[in-house]
Amino acid sequence: MSDTDDAVADASNEFVEDIVVVHETGGMVHFLLITYTPGNSGNAAGYVFRRPVGSDGPAENILATNDTLRELWCSPNGHVWTTSSTGLVWTSAPVSWPDVVQPDLEFDAPEGGVSWHHLALPAQEHNRGRPNPMAIWGTSDEDVHVATFGGVLYHWNGRDWTQFYPGIGEPIGAIRGRAANDVYAVGYGSTLLHFDGDNWTRIADPDGPDVRDLLSGIVFDEAGEVYISGKSRGGRVLRGSAKQGFSVLGRYEVPIIGMGRVDGRLFFAATKQGVLEWTPEGPKTLRDDIIPWSIAEGEGRIYVTETPGEAAYSEFDLASGQWRRLFY
Repeated sequence: MSDTDDAVADASNEFVEDIVVVHETGGMVHFLLITYTPGNSGNAAGYVFRRPVGSDGPAENILATNDTLRELWCSPNGHVWTTSSTGLVWTSAPVSWPDVVQPDLEFDAPEGGVSWHHLALPAQEHNRGRPNPMAIWGTSDEDVHVATFGGVLYHWNGRDWTQFYPGIGEPIGAIRGRAANDVYAVGYGSTLLHFDGDNWTRIADPDGPDVRDLLSGIVFDEAGEVYISGKSRGGRVLRGSAKQGFSVLGRYEVPIIGMGRVDGRLFFAATKQGVLEWTPEGPKTLRDDIIPWSIAEGEGRIYVTETPGEAAYSEFDLASGQWRRLFY
């Protein structure tokens, strides 16, 4: 190995790279990569990349910033929305936000010619604290929800940000819906909430409340049923709706941290147990050599990111049954 090779190897040990979120929309795969020095992920730099669905070629780097990006969602129009632990929201959508750069913030769009806007979420009304976003989802660029570590739910209506605090005080880590008037949010402390287009309401946990419980994922089927996964209390899956209430579909004794439903098939991300598929007989292991960090749905595919320290994600093609591991 040459002196140059030694220097490159030493530099590669000076920081960690993680791909933490993958989202497919409009024939493109977008993913969020963070880099940080070992043990200092709270001060990570964030990068958004994109590549065509099915491609294994180099991805375009469409955003690079020293902000600590954590979550990513793409609108049906293909615009990117991403949030950071500093309380900022970024988007490539044509929003009319003030052109104000936060102190010490640096960013660039190295490739793709994407224009970005960013804005600090309003302080949490109940305690004046800075929000720490944990999830983002919407139906359009004029209807976006953000859930936070402090249990506050923010909503962008295309003109203003509003917020709702259910008084639970527990982190809300997942938010998804089927329409602007049918949105669910789940998190710690048996938190299960529903938005009807006007108001958020709490839905009873069929097992009763438990401050140690974590509800982790939300998916929908074609018949209108909602599935909620849980990491604790037996690795359970709830099924129901805001109107009918929820019951326990099953307890699978695996810590489910996320779900994806594609072409009628239900998949679990289950930490050290790997990636599993639900069957009437119980979960079937698809991969036990992946420790998943997140799972996402695509057209005929699922995407799985790995535990911190891996700058890669895995793609499972349902038609062929083949897996691919992709880097940036």
